[in-house]
Amino acid sequence: MSCADHKDYHDEELDPCCLFDTYGGDDKTISKKELLEDPLRFLYKLFSSGSVKGEMLINISIGASLSVNFVAADFFKDIIMLESSDCCIKAIESCLRNEPGAVEQSHVVEFVCSLKGQSTECKKQEEKTRRVIKQVVKWDITNENPLGKVVLPQADCIVITYYLELVSKDHNMYINLLKKLLSLLKIEGHLAMVALINISYYMAGQHKFGALKCNEDFIQKALTEAGCSILSSDTHKSKFESALSDYESIAHFVCRKDRVV
Repeated sequence: MSCADHKDYHDEELDPCCLFDTYGGDDKTISKKELLEDPLRFLYKLFSSGSVKGEMLINISIGASLSVNFVAADFFKDIIMLESSDCCIKAIESCLRNEPGAVEQSHVVEFVCSLKGQSTECKKQEEKTRRVIKQVVKWDITNENPLGKVVLPQADCIVITYYLELVSKDHNMYINLLKKLLSLLKIEGHLAMVALINISYYMAGQHKFGALKCNEDFIQKALTEAGCSILSSDTHKSKFESALSDYESIAHFVCRKDRVV
């Protein structure tokens, strides 16, 4: 299959439940640790340190995972989720309403509660997270203004997880989308980003989806160009050897917005 034949994140063939279960399902081991648990541990450590705080957080991730929100709900009063895929928006809303057939994420809540040493408080954590998520907003990357007529208050923190490399067609689009996302962040607000390094594809079910290869140098330059100072970064080489995806490592970035671009 050539790159031209790869599906796009926004295509109807993307099944959010299948995407989550493939990499973060409870029965997974290496991929669940790398792609789900390690980033949550990173975010919990960051937020609990008190160095990144505020009232409102914007989260843009992939698929229908609420994982970031399960952590952030203890540190931010309001969470707004952005999503550019219609099918993923429907799946997220199904999770928030706790509907039958929604993406099963109870093991994620259990992991987050274990980080806090409160493994018996899972039900309360789920309920709290649903209360704190105030909106799920369409982020339409086909529009010059992806929010359309929606007006959001500027956030104290933005979390981006695996998003830009999976939706961008080229590096210019990546930088452009990053700048637009950072326009929603206050000056001196913080960006926490988790990125897949040098990924070119990922599988969900029988379908192969394309992704944009980005190395650490490119991402660091993009963040600087978008008006950020990088406060810390670390990269973890992948141990997930599978034909399901070809990412080489996972990088964590903590940044501060210093200027408007």
